[in-house]
Amino acid sequence: MKSFRHRLPPLHALMVFEAAARQQNFSRAAQELHVSQAAVSQQVRHLEAYLETPLFRRQGRGVTLTPSGELLKERVNAALSYLVDAVAEATLPQQPLGVSLAANTAMSHLWLSPAVNAFRRHFRDEALHLRLVTSDRSSDLIADDIDIALLYDSPPRPGWQLEPLFEECLFPVAAPHYLDQQGRHLASADALLEHRLLDFERIEPNWVNWGRWFSALGIEAHDLAPEGVFNSYSLLLDAAEQGHGVALGTRHQIDARLTDGTLERLGAFQVTTGCHYWLALRHDSQANHAAQQLADWLRRWVIQQHTS
Repeated sequence: MKSFRHRLPPLHALMVFEAAARQQNFSRAAQELHVSQAAVSQQVRHLEAYLETPLFRRQGRGVTLTPSGELLKERVNAALSYLVDAVAEATLPQQPLGVSLAANTAMSHLWLSPAVNAFRRHFRDEALHLRLVTSDRSSDLIADDIDIALLYDSPPRPGWQLEPLFEECLFPVAAPHYLDQQGRHLASADALLEHRLLDFERIEPNWVNWGRWFSALGIEAHDLAPEGVFNSYSLLLDAAEQGHGVALGTRHQIDARLTDGTLERLGAFQVTTGCHYWLALRHDSQANHAAQQLADWLRRWVIQQHTS
């Protein structure tokens, strides 16, 4: 691939064009750039010749942009703004080494966020720059710049130390006012099929939704027709809290909502899937001490939440 120098017009010409396009006037652009109007006109003509397309319509003393000029103005403005940000970041004082922590959306919102907030309160006098990455694609959670990942149902991974954080256990939950209307008694697990069920999309094949939950209990649910299907577990729980139906609650992730009473278990039926959430530490992390400190806190947080 050729260098940028061979693929772009002179950067100075683009900066002159940006000023002229923004000002819509060559004289004002010249004043801003501390050059003559003739110099601005010459740079614009050279740029138009390089691109082989007119960028301005000359109308007496004024100018307006052509469609090509409008498009170039938007792109050049964005590119120069990006360069300004890059230069500003490069000249900032060197920041202490940070820790990159990654988890899926549900884990980040429901479990990790309270744990991290408690960590920051506890270590408020110590500088730790924490970067949080949220994605429902497992491959994003183990990118090269991630120090700690909370992984769901993960196989052994070269270069990572994995240890189980907690096992997945799923059970029906609903808002108290929904249960006040629909009842709290379940004679059997398949009686749930008479309720309004709220489900979520299986973005990854190992996720467990209502169909797989019933199957684990030996119940054929071929006619399962959820009241609503969500692509976010957090939105699913919000809908359940609003009384729209029954959702599958995940132990540890929704403990706080059960404690504060916004959600309530329906019946005693549950499925322990055999899947775990894993605490994964990268062996060659450049933030090793800080990463170990945060990992120790997350281990204690599991125990604290389970015993509180």
